[in-house]
Amino acid sequence: MYSDYLKYSRYIGKITHELRQAYYKTGTEEEKREIPLEPSQLNAKQGLGNFPAFYLQGQHCEKSDCGSCTNCFYSEFHYDSPTAKQIQAQCDYVINNFERLVLAEQYGTNEFDESELKFPNAKPIFMTFSPTGSFFSSKEFPEEVRLDFLKKLERKSEELKRDIVLHIEAHSLDVIKHKDYIRSSEETEILRRLHAKCILGFESSNEWSRNVLYNKHLPLNCFDEAVEVLQEAGIEPGAFVFSGFITHTDTEAKEDMLSSIRYLKRRDVFPVLMFANSQAWTLPDLLRWKGKHTLQEPFTVLDTVYDALDILTNGGKEFPGYYLIPEPVEGPPYPEGNIFYDRADIPDFSKTSSIQAHQILKNLRANRNIARFVTDWQRLRRENPDYAKYIERIKQKEANKTSKEERLTMALKYGVDNMPDYIAYRTQRDLDEKGAEEDRYKI
Repeated sequence: MYSDYLKYSRYIGKITHELRQAYYKTGTEEEKREIPLEPSQLNAKQGLGNFPAFYLQGQHCEKSDCGSCTNCFYSEFHYDSPTAKQIQAQCDYVINNFERLVLAEQYGTNEFDESELKFPNAKPIFMTFSPTGSFFSSKEFPEEVRLDFLKKLERKSEELKRDIVLHIEAHSLDVIKHKDYIRSSEETEILRRLHAKCILGFESSNEWSRNVLYNKHLPLNCFDEAVEVLQEAGIEPGAFVFSGFITHTDTEAKEDMLSSIRYLKRRDVFPVLMFANSQAWTLPDLLRWKGKHTLQEPFTVLDTVYDALDILTNGGKEFPGYYLIPEPVEGPPYPEGNIFYDRADIPDFSKTSSIQAHQILKNLRANRNIARFVTDWQRLRRENPDYAKYIERIKQKEANKTSKEERLTMALKYGVDNMPDYIAYRTQRDLDEKGAEEDRYKI
């Protein structure tokens, strides 16, 4: 069984690698060399939660080169290795514009235990700051630059008399590689004082989903070890949980995410619920272009969140603990295919239903009011005529599906056969849309 998994993984990795390399060739040499002076930014309504997010631009994610992470392509252009000074400039940009970029972007409701606050009479400031790959990667974020940034961030907290809750993102293997440092270092002490929450790439507790369909190259025991390292260091661990792998039906996508949430709950790891759109220059986008991959339906997203909250609250008997649901519509980069909009691929599904479903999710993100979410979702299921049609479509897909191996083999064949045409199509699209504002999903 393991050898079969490895065979599929290598195949997917090769396709993913070739698509990324084709994308890099579409940019000019000047674009590839020019390191931006500012990090990539998501405002409070776009990011992981109700707070801004900043991602360093420069060294691309180290997993990108080997074709890992089938659905992901957030690294953008393949820059030459940036200097520590260039990364430092992006860090200082956020510090020097903190009031405008961070303070002004606090939004909605964020949960935190007030007993842990140094400044309990003021609301804490929430933010994300990380490379596109891994916070603890020395290539992406040199240690001396990280430490300098964290010291400046802590000084900003003291100056404003408000706690800062910092979210970072990391690879499990980087956490393990630097475990002695993470367990005892000045940097870790500051991270603790900044109430750091470290979100690990995880995607799924299911081996087929994680290491074949997503091609994560992550043994489950390595993830568990990284969680233990963070917990021993006093840094709260979280994990990205993914829904919408290629070849999954909606029912399989939902069940996969719920199984993963149960796994994380047993290990005191908070989940970050990710629902897959379609990013350009990825295998899912290629398959979707040929009509061989369909994004989850909007109602599947809400139904999955509903059951996820039931797990986290133990059937409504407990406080759910910390969890995040990133906005599934926005970017950057803006998705080429979106779960909630441009869904001409779903028969008998109105734009009004999409807007209603998206609004229910946006309300939950903004106010974290689970009772209201439950009421709104139950009302929509009861009153919206599209819901009954949705249930029939889901049942039909389950009844007609073939084996997971058959589905993946066919998907990979389509990927290889159509890659040249897709690369030509996508290259021309990028040229045609160069510099255009991407605002088609904002409502």
